Amino acid sequence: MHPIDLPDTPEMREKVARDGEYGMKVLGLDGPEVRPWEDGFRTHDMADHAFEWWYFDMQLDDGCTLVATFNTKPAARADGPLEPSVLIIHRDAQGASIRENTPLPADALRASTDGCDVSIGDSHAKGDLARYDLRVRGERVQADLVIDRACPSWRPGAGTTFFDHAKTHFLAWVVPVPSGTVSGSVTVDGQARQVTGAAYHDHNWGNRQMNAALDHWYWGRAHIGDYTVVYARLTTKGLLGVGQLHLPTVMLATSDRLLTDDWLPLRLATSGDIPGPAPDKQPYPTALEWTWQAGDEHFRMSVTNPKLIESLDMGDKDASWRHRLLHAGEHPWYYDFTADMELDIHVAGVDDTVTGQTLYEKMMLR
Repeated sequence: MHPIDLPDTPEMREKVARDGEYGMKVLGLDGPEVRPWEDGFRTHDMADHAFEWWYFDMQLDDGCTLVATFNTKPAARADGPLEPSVLIIHRDAQGASIRENTPLPADALRASTDGCDVSIGDSHAKGDLARYDLRVRGERVQADLVIDRACPSWRPGAGTTFFDHAKTHFLAWVVPVPSGTVSGSVTVDGQARQVTGAAYHDHNWGNRQMNAALDHWYWGRAHIGDYTVVYARLTTKGLLGVGQLHLPTVMLATSDRLLTDDWLPLRLATSGDIPGPAPDKQPYPTALEWTWQAGDEHFRMSVTNPKLIESLDMGDKDASWRHRLLHAGEHPWYYDFTADMELDIHVAGVDDTVTGQTLYEKMMLR
């Protein structure tokens, strides 16, 4: 059975609205505006049964990229003790990559519930949505950076996807910095340099292993001209007794206003699959066509010429024998790409076509 798109019908919109109202109530949200506390420690009261991460990525003007992810534990091990770590990935302009990720004891994690103020060992991230101070300390890569938001913070409705009828298992998401600027210093193997560039920050948490409910997803972002777009499509395993579903998300904004985050009309068509480097050759498409239509308004994102820049084994090598038995045959893998994007917009009084670069990923959980 092939996954299906949710129909954009009045009945579905009513159901989405009801679920959104429930999610807002459960999470204590009072409207679409993101508050600083939403970037705080969200799983503090269920830490042994949930995962959480704060993700930052920077595309630097010197051609390098830097990713820092503050994790409370491996996402593949939601039911387990805290095992904090900071994943650091630095890629130079020639494509050479350094990846560091060292688990630390539970007491190495210190985090506030009032806002983003999270420390893991000698690394920390602290911010109030508008500005973030980022300190990253690995053996080979260190950084001291300031990120300034250039586009309003955003979450898709309540930012929560429930995976069961009782609405007890969920994945949640907020995007404090859909696009921003970064400046500061980066040191690699003892060589320090001053950097500037573009930045993005989001924050994810949940209380069920992602591979229990999800088969794969595409996620991406771009800042082209005056426009910022964040887009995703999660494909579930059999969900709620109705088979596999495509669950899209989208935000299209200028520097000062949201053009749309109505996700129901978003559709994705992929083509040109080629084998990837994962052990079982999990493929990836060479073209992604994202389309959105609501009445007379529409926009299109054509993603072509992908360049695979990261391929990571996401398997939990330290999982228990019981976990490995339950998930036998699964080998989660992550692909990261840069690609060309043409963005054709006819929404909210904007009629424009721009071209540039997008960063996106394919995460395979099967």
